Amino acid sequence: MLSQPGLAAAASPQPGSAACPQPGSAASPQPGSAASPASPQPGSAPSPQPGSPPADARLAALRAAGAHRFDPAGYRLVEALLERARALDGGARARLAARASARLAALDAAFHRARADAEAHLRALADAGLPHDGALAAALALGDFPAVVRTARRRLRALAAERKTTAVPSLARLRGEVAARDVRLPGPLARDLAELPCDGDVVERRVKRQAQALSSALSTALFHESLVSARATLAVARAADNVPEDAGPYNAQVLASRALCAAERLSEHYLRALVAGLQDLGALAAALEPQPEKPARKKAAPRNTSDAAPRRRPARSVRKKESLFRGSR
Repeated sequence: MLSQPGLAAAASPQPGSAACPQPGSAASPQPGSAASPASPQPGSAPSPQPGSPPADARLAALRAAGAHRFDPAGYRLVEALLERARALDGGARARLAARASARLAALDAAFHRARADAEAHLRALADAGLPHDGALAAALALGDFPAVVRTARRRLRALAAERKTTAVPSLARLRGEVAARDVRLPGPLARDLAELPCDGDVVERRVKRQAQALSSALSTALFHESLVSARATLAVARAADNVPEDAGPYNAQVLASRALCAAERLSEHYLRALVAGLQDLGALAAALEPQPEKPARKKAAPRNTSDAAPRRRPARSVRKKESLFRGSR
Protein backbone atom coordinates (compact mmCIF):
# COMPACT_ATOMS: atom_id res chain seq x y z
CA MET A 1 0.00 0.00 0.00
CA LEU A 2 1.42 3.35 -1.04
CA SER A 3 1.86 6.10 1.37
CA GLN A 4 0.30 9.53 0.97
CA PRO A 5 3.44 11.19 -0.42
CA GLY A 6 3.66 8.49 -3.04
CA LEU A 7 0.11 9.03 -4.07
CA ALA A 8 0.71 12.73 -4.43
CA ALA A 9 3.79 12.09 -6.54
CA ALA A 10 1.86 9.74 -8.80
CA ALA A 11 -1.00 12.23 -9.19
CA SER A 12 1.20 15.26 -10.03
CA PRO A 13 2.39 15.23 -13.64
CA GLN A 14 6.06 15.29 -14.14
CA PRO A 15 7.80 17.59 -16.52
CA GLY A 16 8.06 15.99 -19.95
CA SER A 17 5.24 13.54 -19.33
CA ALA A 18 2.17 13.26 -21.60
CA ALA A 19 -0.06 14.83 -19.01
CA CYS A 20 1.97 18.02 -19.03
CA PRO A 21 1.99 19.44 -22.54
CA GLN A 22 5.24 20.96 -23.60
CA PRO A 23 5.63 24.06 -25.67
CA GLY A 24 5.36 23.17 -29.36
CA SER A 25 3.57 19.89 -28.67
CA ALA A 26 0.30 18.94 -30.33
CA ALA A 27 -1.68 19.49 -27.14
CA SER A 28 -0.79 23.17 -26.86
CA PRO A 29 -2.53 25.32 -29.53
CA GLN A 30 -0.08 27.44 -31.47
CA PRO A 31 -0.83 30.87 -32.93
CA GLY A 32 -2.32 30.52 -36.43
CA SER A 33 -3.19 26.83 -35.90
CA ALA A 34 -6.65 25.43 -36.60
CA ALA A 35 -7.32 25.21 -32.87
CA SER A 36 -7.31 29.02 -32.44
CA PRO A 37 -10.45 30.38 -34.18
CA ALA A 38 -9.83 33.96 -33.13
CA SER A 39 -7.00 34.53 -35.64
CA PRO A 40 -8.11 33.90 -39.28
CA GLN A 41 -5.58 33.30 -41.99
CA PRO A 42 -4.83 36.10 -44.44
CA GLY A 43 -7.08 35.91 -47.55
CA SER A 44 -9.75 33.83 -45.83
CA ALA A 45 -13.41 34.90 -45.86
CA PRO A 46 -14.37 37.27 -43.04
CA SER A 47 -16.54 35.75 -40.40
CA PRO A 48 -20.20 36.80 -40.96
CA GLN A 49 -21.67 39.14 -38.42
CA PRO A 50 -24.30 37.69 -36.11
CA GLY A 51 -27.76 38.13 -37.64
CA SER A 52 -26.52 39.40 -41.05
CA PRO A 53 -28.30 37.84 -44.08
CA PRO A 54 -26.27 35.79 -46.51
CA ALA A 55 -24.88 37.31 -49.67
CA ASP A 56 -27.52 35.69 -51.90
CA ALA A 57 -30.35 37.18 -49.86
CA ARG A 58 -28.74 40.63 -49.85
CA LEU A 59 -28.22 40.46 -53.61
CA ALA A 60 -31.86 39.46 -54.14
CA ALA A 61 -33.02 42.37 -51.98
CA LEU A 62 -30.89 44.79 -53.99
CA ARG A 63 -32.32 43.40 -57.22
CA ALA A 64 -35.85 43.90 -55.95
CA ALA A 65 -34.95 47.52 -55.11
CA GLY A 66 -33.58 48.14 -58.62
CA ALA A 67 -29.82 47.81 -58.12
CA HIS A 68 -29.47 45.81 -61.35
CA ARG A 69 -30.69 48.90 -63.25
CA PHE A 70 -28.70 51.35 -61.14
CA ASP A 71 -25.33 49.63 -61.75
CA PRO A 72 -25.75 46.72 -64.18
CA ALA A 73 -22.02 45.99 -64.43
CA GLY A 74 -21.43 46.00 -60.68
CA TYR A 75 -24.47 43.85 -60.01
CA ARG A 76 -23.49 41.29 -62.66
CA LEU A 77 -19.96 41.12 -61.24
CA VAL A 78 -21.23 40.26 -57.75
CA GLU A 79 -23.65 37.72 -59.19
CA ALA A 80 -20.88 36.07 -61.24
CA LEU A 81 -18.53 35.93 -58.23
CA LEU A 82 -21.16 34.23 -56.09
CA GLU A 83 -21.97 31.73 -58.83
CA ARG A 84 -18.28 30.91 -59.26
CA ALA A 85 -17.76 30.59 -55.51
CA ARG A 86 -20.56 28.02 -55.24
CA ALA A 87 -18.84 25.88 -57.87
CA LEU A 88 -15.51 25.78 -55.95
CA ASP A 89 -14.28 24.29 -52.68
CA GLY A 90 -11.72 25.13 -50.06
CA GLY A 91 -9.61 28.26 -50.10
CA ALA A 92 -10.60 29.34 -53.61
CA ARG A 93 -14.24 29.37 -52.59
CA ALA A 94 -13.44 31.40 -49.48
CA ARG A 95 -11.43 33.96 -51.43
CA LEU A 96 -14.17 34.41 -54.08
CA ALA A 97 -16.81 34.66 -51.37
CA ALA A 98 -14.80 37.36 -49.60
CA ARG A 99 -14.37 39.29 -52.84
CA ALA A 100 -18.09 38.98 -53.63
CA SER A 101 -18.97 40.21 -50.14
CA ALA A 102 -16.74 43.28 -50.55
CA ARG A 103 -18.21 44.09 -53.95
CA LEU A 104 -21.71 43.56 -52.62
CA ALA A 105 -21.08 45.94 -49.71
CA ALA A 106 -19.75 48.62 -52.08
CA LEU A 107 -22.75 48.19 -54.39
CA ASP A 108 -25.16 48.38 -51.47
CA ALA A 109 -23.57 51.59 -50.13
CA ALA A 110 -23.51 53.31 -53.53
CA PHE A 111 -27.11 52.28 -54.24
CA HIS A 112 -28.43 53.68 -50.98
CA ARG A 113 -26.41 56.91 -51.35
CA ALA A 114 -27.84 57.46 -54.84
CA ARG A 115 -31.36 56.69 -53.64
CA ALA A 116 -31.05 59.15 -50.76
CA ASP A 117 -29.79 61.82 -53.19
CA ALA A 118 -32.72 61.24 -55.56
CA GLU A 119 -35.23 61.40 -52.71
CA ALA A 120 -33.64 64.66 -51.51
CA HIS A 121 -34.10 66.18 -54.98
CA LEU A 122 -37.74 65.10 -55.01
CA ARG A 123 -38.26 66.74 -51.61
CA ALA A 124 -36.65 69.90 -52.99
CA LEU A 125 -39.16 69.87 -55.85
CA ALA A 126 -42.04 69.51 -53.42
CA ASP A 127 -40.71 72.33 -51.21
CA ALA A 128 -40.42 74.60 -54.27
CA GLY A 129 -44.06 74.01 -55.12
CA LEU A 130 -43.39 71.62 -58.01
CA PRO A 131 -44.76 68.21 -57.02
CA HIS A 132 -43.11 65.43 -58.99
CA ASP A 133 -45.20 63.50 -61.46
CA GLY A 134 -45.66 59.77 -61.90
CA ALA A 135 -42.69 59.47 -64.27
CA LEU A 136 -40.21 60.49 -61.56
CA ALA A 137 -41.83 58.17 -59.03
CA ALA A 138 -41.61 55.29 -61.51
CA ALA A 139 -37.95 56.07 -62.23
CA LEU A 140 -37.21 56.10 -58.51
CA ALA A 141 -38.91 52.74 -58.05
CA LEU A 142 -36.97 51.25 -60.97
CA GLY A 143 -33.64 52.47 -59.59
CA ASP A 144 -32.97 55.03 -62.34
CA PHE A 145 -31.66 57.58 -59.86
CA PRO A 146 -29.54 59.62 -62.32
CA ALA A 147 -32.62 60.35 -64.44
CA VAL A 148 -34.52 61.50 -61.35
CA VAL A 149 -31.67 63.81 -60.31
CA ARG A 150 -31.26 65.28 -63.81
CA THR A 151 -34.97 65.98 -64.21
CA ALA A 152 -35.28 67.51 -60.75
CA ARG A 153 -32.27 69.76 -61.28
CA ARG A 154 -33.57 70.90 -64.66
CA ARG A 155 -36.94 71.83 -63.18
CA LEU A 156 -35.34 73.64 -60.25
CA ARG A 157 -33.12 75.65 -62.61
CA ALA A 158 -36.14 76.59 -64.73
CA LEU A 159 -38.04 77.65 -61.62
CA ALA A 160 -35.10 79.75 -60.43
CA ALA A 161 -34.91 81.44 -63.83
CA GLU A 162 -38.65 82.16 -63.76
CA ARG A 163 -38.45 83.69 -60.29
CA LYS A 164 -35.88 86.25 -61.35
CA THR A 165 -37.38 89.72 -61.37
CA THR A 166 -37.75 92.09 -64.28
CA ALA A 167 -39.35 95.49 -64.83
CA VAL A 168 -42.55 96.27 -66.74
CA PRO A 169 -42.49 100.02 -67.43
CA SER A 170 -45.55 102.18 -66.64
CA LEU A 171 -47.39 99.40 -64.79
CA ALA A 172 -47.33 101.21 -61.44
CA ARG A 173 -48.14 104.58 -63.07
CA LEU A 174 -51.15 103.18 -64.87
CA ARG A 175 -52.46 101.53 -61.74
CA GLY A 176 -52.06 104.78 -59.82
CA GLU A 177 -53.88 106.73 -62.54
CA VAL A 178 -56.73 104.25 -62.52
CA ALA A 179 -57.05 104.61 -58.76
CA ALA A 180 -56.82 108.43 -58.91
CA ARG A 181 -59.46 108.78 -61.63
CA ASP A 182 -61.70 106.15 -60.01
CA VAL A 183 -62.00 104.22 -63.24
CA ARG A 184 -64.33 101.25 -63.03
CA LEU A 185 -62.45 98.34 -64.53
CA PRO A 186 -64.07 95.14 -65.84
CA GLY A 187 -64.33 92.32 -63.35
CA PRO A 188 -61.74 89.95 -64.91
CA LEU A 189 -59.21 92.76 -65.33
CA ALA A 190 -59.59 93.93 -61.73
CA ARG A 191 -59.25 90.35 -60.46
CA ASP A 192 -56.09 89.69 -62.49
CA LEU A 193 -54.54 92.94 -61.27
CA ALA A 194 -55.28 92.02 -57.67
CA GLU A 195 -53.71 88.56 -58.10
CA LEU A 196 -50.60 89.79 -59.97
CA PRO A 197 -47.45 89.38 -57.79
CA CYS A 198 -45.56 92.62 -58.30
CA ASP A 199 -43.72 95.37 -56.46
CA GLY A 200 -44.43 98.52 -58.40
CA ASP A 201 -43.03 97.90 -61.88
CA VAL A 202 -40.95 94.87 -60.75
CA VAL A 203 -42.45 91.44 -61.43
CA GLU A 204 -41.16 87.90 -61.74
CA ARG A 205 -40.12 86.63 -65.15
CA ARG A 206 -42.74 83.92 -65.13
CA VAL A 207 -45.54 86.56 -65.07
CA LYS A 208 -43.85 89.12 -67.32
CA ARG A 209 -46.15 88.44 -70.30
CA GLN A 210 -49.20 88.59 -68.07
CA ALA A 211 -48.02 91.90 -66.59
CA GLN A 212 -47.46 93.35 -70.06
CA ALA A 213 -50.94 92.26 -71.14
CA LEU A 214 -52.49 93.82 -68.03
CA SER A 215 -50.56 97.05 -68.64
CA SER A 216 -51.96 97.22 -72.19
CA ALA A 217 -55.46 96.52 -70.86
CA LEU A 218 -55.10 99.34 -68.31
CA SER A 219 -53.97 101.73 -71.02
CA THR A 220 -56.97 100.76 -73.17
CA ALA A 221 -59.36 101.21 -70.25
CA LEU A 222 -57.96 104.66 -69.48
CA PHE A 223 -58.21 105.69 -73.13
CA HIS A 224 -61.81 104.48 -73.32
CA GLU A 225 -62.63 106.34 -70.11
CA SER A 226 -61.10 109.56 -71.46
CA LEU A 227 -63.01 109.16 -74.73
CA VAL A 228 -66.32 108.63 -72.95
CA SER A 229 -65.68 111.60 -70.66
CA ALA A 230 -64.83 113.85 -73.60
CA ARG A 231 -67.97 112.77 -75.45
CA ALA A 232 -70.13 113.46 -72.40
CA THR A 233 -68.61 116.92 -71.89
CA LEU A 234 -69.02 117.75 -75.58
CA ALA A 235 -72.65 116.60 -75.52
CA VAL A 236 -73.45 118.85 -72.56
CA ALA A 237 -71.72 121.80 -74.23
CA ARG A 238 -73.58 121.28 -77.51
CA ALA A 239 -76.91 120.95 -75.73
CA ALA A 240 -76.30 124.23 -73.90
CA ASP A 241 -75.23 126.06 -77.06
CA ASN A 242 -78.16 124.89 -79.17
CA VAL A 243 -80.87 126.28 -76.86
CA PRO A 244 -82.90 128.95 -78.67
CA GLU A 245 -82.94 132.39 -77.05
CA ASP A 246 -86.72 132.82 -77.25
CA ALA A 247 -87.55 129.27 -76.11
CA GLY A 248 -90.00 128.83 -73.28
CA PRO A 249 -89.32 126.94 -70.02
CA TYR A 250 -91.01 123.81 -71.37
CA ASN A 251 -89.15 123.69 -74.65
CA ALA A 252 -87.72 120.24 -75.42
CA GLN A 253 -84.19 121.52 -76.04
CA VAL A 254 -84.26 123.56 -72.83
CA LEU A 255 -85.42 120.58 -70.81
CA ALA A 256 -82.79 118.27 -72.35
CA SER A 257 -80.03 120.81 -71.69
CA ARG A 258 -81.12 121.24 -68.06
CA ALA A 259 -81.27 117.48 -67.56
CA LEU A 260 -77.74 116.97 -68.92
CA CYS A 261 -76.33 119.78 -66.79
CA ALA A 262 -78.00 118.39 -63.68
CA ALA A 263 -76.63 114.90 -64.42
CA GLU A 264 -73.15 116.36 -64.85
CA ARG A 265 -73.35 118.07 -61.46
CA LEU A 266 -74.75 115.03 -59.65
CA SER A 267 -72.71 112.14 -61.08
CA GLU A 268 -70.17 112.16 -63.87
CA HIS A 269 -70.43 108.38 -64.23
CA TYR A 270 -74.19 108.62 -64.71
CA LEU A 271 -73.72 111.33 -67.32
CA ARG A 272 -71.28 109.16 -69.27
CA ALA A 273 -73.63 106.22 -69.17
CA LEU A 274 -76.55 108.40 -70.25
CA VAL A 275 -74.67 109.92 -73.19
CA ALA A 276 -73.36 106.50 -74.25
CA GLY A 277 -76.92 105.16 -74.19
CA LEU A 278 -78.19 108.07 -76.25
CA GLN A 279 -75.41 107.56 -78.79
CA ASP A 280 -76.27 103.88 -79.06
CA LEU A 281 -79.93 104.74 -79.64
CA GLY A 282 -78.92 107.24 -82.33
CA ALA A 283 -76.75 104.68 -84.08
CA LEU A 284 -79.56 102.10 -83.89
CA ALA A 285 -82.08 104.54 -85.34
CA ALA A 286 -79.70 105.42 -88.16
CA ALA A 287 -79.19 101.75 -88.92
CA LEU A 288 -82.94 101.03 -89.02
CA GLU A 289 -83.77 104.02 -91.20
CA PRO A 290 -84.41 102.89 -94.80
CA GLN A 291 -81.90 104.04 -97.34
CA PRO A 292 -83.22 106.31 -100.13
CA GLU A 293 -83.42 104.66 -103.51
CA LYS A 294 -81.00 105.92 -106.12
CA PRO A 295 -82.56 107.06 -109.45
CA ALA A 296 -81.91 104.69 -112.29
CA ARG A 297 -79.51 105.92 -114.92
CA LYS A 298 -80.93 106.39 -118.42
CA LYS A 299 -79.35 104.27 -121.07
CA ALA A 300 -78.01 106.04 -124.12
CA ALA A 301 -79.73 105.36 -127.46
CA PRO A 302 -77.91 102.95 -129.70
CA ARG A 303 -75.87 104.63 -132.38
CA ASN A 304 -76.96 104.12 -136.02
CA THR A 305 -73.85 103.45 -138.07
CA SER A 306 -75.67 103.36 -141.45
CA ASP A 307 -76.46 107.10 -141.48
CA ALA A 308 -73.00 108.08 -140.48
CA ALA A 309 -70.75 109.74 -143.08
CA PRO A 310 -67.91 107.64 -144.44
CA ARG A 311 -64.63 108.21 -142.83
CA ARG A 312 -62.21 110.29 -144.88
CA ARG A 313 -58.64 109.26 -145.29
CA PRO A 314 -56.04 111.57 -143.93
CA ALA A 315 -54.57 114.03 -146.41
CA ARG A 316 -51.06 112.93 -145.59
CA SER A 317 -51.56 109.46 -147.04
CA VAL A 318 -53.11 111.03 -150.19
CA ARG A 319 -50.12 113.30 -150.69
CA LYS A 320 -47.77 110.37 -150.20
CA LYS A 321 -49.47 108.42 -152.98
CA GLU A 322 -49.38 111.41 -155.30
CA SER A 323 -45.62 111.74 -154.76
CA LEU A 324 -45.18 108.10 -155.58
CA PHE A 325 -47.12 108.50 -158.83
CA ARG A 326 -45.09 111.51 -159.75
CA GLY A 327 -41.83 109.61 -159.19
CA SER A 328 -43.02 106.80 -161.41
CA ARG A 329 -43.64 109.20 -164.33
